Amino acid sequence: MLILKNFVLLSLIILIGSCTTKNFDKVQNIANYSIEVDTPNDKYNIYLKENLSRLFYVNDKKAKYIIKTKIAFESTKTLSVRGQSVLKSTKARVDYQLINKVTNIVVKSGSIKTFPASSSSSSSLYTQEKSINHIKERLTMISAKSLYMRINVIIRRLS
Repeated sequence: MLILKNFVLLSLIILIGSCTTKNFDKVQNIANYSIEVDTPNDKYNIYLKENLSRLFYVNDKKAKYIIKTKIAFESTKTLSVRGQSVLKSTKARVDYQLINKVTNIVVKSGSIKTFPASSSSSSSLYTQEKSINHIKERLTMISAKSLYMRINVIIRRLS
């Protein structure tokens, strides 16, 4: 009886395992497109381009789409939780255009805004500047991931 139960359990595990490996191979081959990333040549736009290049499959010879992006930051002064010190709240905004490279038609354009990030309340100017730079780098990474997900949805709808 114990041998029969073990045999049924083992065959069930093998059956489920073989079904999932077929689906896994099928899901891995969905991204059969290549995107060329085009940004201006300033510090944070280059960060955005590098993050997007890591996320997208980039092959200039087989690129079907071009994505033109530009990132801008907006800082405002806010009060801390206790209301005793002034913090800087920084938001990022990415404007993008997805262009079909063959037909040169704009497929989708728009902008993405991130949630605000607050900087430190240190009295040192160097520390404040470094904090703002780290926030901008982090917001650039978050914006790249958000844009990557949005572009994937758009391209899958086109296919």
